[in-house]
Amino acid sequence: MSMHMLRFRIRTLMMAVGVVAALIWGAMMGIRSYDYFKQARFYASQERGWRIMAARGDEKEAFRRECAAYFRDLTRKYRRAMWHPWLPVAPDPYAPGHPERH
Repeated sequence: MSMHMLRFRIRTLMMAVGVVAALIWGAMMGIRSYDYFKQARFYASQERGWRIMAARGDEKEAFRRECAAYFRDLTRKYRRAMWHPWLPVAPDPYAPGHPERH
């Protein structure tokens, strides 16, 4: 009879460990998703700013449009990552005007 109790306890303990592991994983994914959300929101504001500056139509318009497109792409990247936080995220490319970009 004591052997049956021991099996039950080990099985229960293993299930408890599995539940705790799933909760920890879920919390980690939630935190990661929120971090990606904040990055996407920041990059979206940068894109808007560059689009407004590009609308001036001066000699720097092409560069400003390139910057807006850069931040648009980063916004999309992090919005996708926000909904799939378990997938790896590639490093961000160099910004326009960076010497190593070209």
